[in-house]
Amino acid sequence: MRARANIKSHPLHPAFVAFPLALWVAGFFMDLIGFLVFDQSIWAAGWYAQLAGCVGAVIAAGFGAIDLFSIVPPRSSAKTRGYIHAFANLCALGLYIAVLVVRGNPGTQPNWLSLLLGAIGLFVIAYSGWLGGTLVYRNQIGVDHRYANAGQWRERTLESWDRPACNEGELAYGQMMLVTVRGERVVVGKCADGIIAFSDHCTHKGGPLSDGNLIGCTVQCPWHGSQFDVHTGRVVAGPAGTKIDLYDVALRNHEVYVVPKLEAARTDKERVA
Repeated sequence: MRARANIKSHPLHPAFVAFPLALWVAGFFMDLIGFLVFDQSIWAAGWYAQLAGCVGAVIAAGFGAIDLFSIVPPRSSAKTRGYIHAFANLCALGLYIAVLVVRGNPGTQPNWLSLLLGAIGLFVIAYSGWLGGTLVYRNQIGVDHRYANAGQWRERTLESWDRPACNEGELAYGQMMLVTVRGERVVVGKCADGIIAFSDHCTHKGGPLSDGNLIGCTVQCPWHGSQFDVHTGRVVAGPAGTKIDLYDVALRNHEVYVVPKLEAARTDKERVA
């Protein structure tokens, strides 16, 4: 899903992550070389580089937090991976702050403790970087999908179920929009049979179906390719094994209203009675 912290759809978090990574790695090796050749100018440069890396990490973390809490789907494998990624980054930041504290100032020679902390920090940021790459390349967090005829990405937050999700004419065939109502993420889309609504939660790993493809009356998850029938919720193609939740849709004066699951179930019981 497109990053919330962006400039013209270009995500800011990965752009700023490059600074702390480069500065921390360079700072550690300057400390190590300065320690081995006993050159104060080199280890002083290492101290400043690691200080600048800490500042850059705080800035990058801010943009990352915006994306983690706003676009990563809840109850998904990406959410868990995102929390671990964030925790690893905080640990790395703590380690390099500890390096600065142990040394005290740029004129102090690195010792075995500061070098050990810096080395551990390298392994932590390598692991965190691997997780970050997985979030982008596997979970497609921060990726701006632009499918043919899909139209502009639409997203809306409603205060209650009594508010219309959209106008019937807002959606083209094959286009979807994400509607959040009281914490529930619902996809409203238009297929050949009309307006449909279903849960944004893929039953495999929690991928965002709103960011996938709606072809005919089948939606495909962008993460692992699971396909679901939007009228029955059944699995058309795996790896998912459980059907998705559906919502009823009501049209009033060309406005689209989504009926929550509890209300829909209550209406069905009244009809049976």
